[in-house]
Amino acid sequence: MPKRWLRGTRTLDPGEWAPRSGKPRVVVENPDGFELWGYAEALRSAGYEVATCCGPEADEGTRSACPLLESGHCSLIDGADVVVSTSSLPEIRSILAVLGSRRLPRVVFEAPAPAFDRYRAAAGDALFLACPVMEETLCASVAEALSPTTT
Repeated sequence: MPKRWLRGTRTLDPGEWAPRSGKPRVVVENPDGFELWGYAEALRSAGYEVATCCGPEADEGTRSACPLLESGHCSLIDGADVVVSTSSLPEIRSILAVLGSRRLPRVVFEAPAPAFDRYRAAAGDALFLACPVMEETLCASVAEALSPTTT
């Protein structure tokens, strides 16, 4: 079965964004369903259009395909203004390498503060967000990533 991505309450194949509404688009990547849902809801409440991805994960003993890792492109990410990612993803270094090779979308990278140095080279110009993540700091980091002075 191909990898499925979630956006709101419906399941999507990679790449399905609704037509642009004028709101900034944010993709949230997180393997923890509770955090994924919480971050997405906080960002939607703050006025962002949000798509979510649980990342490459094991489905019935096999890894599901990640278009970003397989081809260097994911239509959800290609259509996003910001990606909120996490050190919790099993293949995060590879994901950061692909995201870091691009100018856009900007990346907000969540990790425990003591681990920032471990990811700094791979994360490029990502904005670091320390765990535990609070709604206010998440929304402030996404707003900063969208700011013209940080691009």
